[in-house]
Amino acid sequence: MDYNQAAEAFLSCVKSRSKTEVMSRFSKYAHGEKLVLVGLYKNTGSPILPSDIAKQTNMSTARVATILNNLEEKGLVTREISRTDRRKILVAITSKGRDEAEQARKEAISRIVKILERMGEERTKSFVENVQLFFDLAIEIFEEENKKV
Repeated sequence: MDYNQAAEAFLSCVKSRSKTEVMSRFSKYAHGEKLVLVGLYKNTGSPILPSDIAKQTNMSTARVATILNNLEEKGLVTREISRTDRRKILVAITSKGRDEAEQARKEAISRIVKILERMGEERTKSFVENVQLFFDLAIEIFEEENKKV
């Protein structure tokens, strides 16, 4: 097998315009406000530091601050001073925020289910296994490369 040719075909497939539009529909769930909101939702409702949100989402603290301002204005999160360390601000998701995060997740799952149903059971199993393998190997290689630096 020519792995260079396979890599070129993969990049071509991922970068094509119509496929980019498809991925952007999925990424609404994985970027910006939705990413922060879903992250807070998954945090079991426990208040969290903005710096921890930045680490979890791989965003700058400035970007997180802007997003939190927007989410707070919409009534989706609250911020309060930590009782144990008054220098720290804790962020918590509101019930309205929880509802919106659940809705975003349901929409993303619904889109994916429609696609997987059309793929059929065998292709879906193979696809999910191969995507998992792809990302596991990518992480392994990136970690190896980081150790060399």
